[in-house]
Amino acid sequence: MINVSPEAKQKALLFLSRNQKVAAVKVVKDHSGCGLKEAKDYVDALEEGVNQPVTNLADLDAELLVILDQGNKLNAIKHYKDVRGLGLAESKDYIEKLIQFKVSGNMMQQSRDTDVKNIVSANVTNSQNPPKNFLIKLLIIILIAAALAYFMFKI
Repeated sequence: MINVSPEAKQKALLFLSRNQKVAAVKVVKDHSGCGLKEAKDYVDALEEGVNQPVTNLADLDAELLVILDQGNKLNAIKHYKDVRGLGLAESKDYIEKLIQFKVSGNMMQQSRDTDVKNIVSANVTNSQNPPKNFLIKLLIIILIAAALAYFMFKI
């Protein structure tokens, strides 16, 4: 039995999903320190597992996100299509929804963090010098009123 780290196994699975069996064997061999035959046998067993349907969709989503993080949307679509046995259109739609969910989740977190920072900084600056803020607002109102009066009496 070979001891392969989860990261090395994931890399080997990615290479197998791209039909790069030699690269998968090399990854297993390099990370486990085993011989070439043992690495090939391990990859063959992985390959049989790749061709079987995946029952846990969370694991499949994790694999797809790894492929997408590498910037390879087409391979993610192909991998999903091969694993689930679906058509190209359904696979493409699923991957796009996965991308959208991932991006919107990150954007919502960033937006919330930014909103909190803006609220805190606005409160800090407003509470530092209230008379100055009042005078600035008063000056702006006077300038707007003067501009309106000028345009009204010019005609």
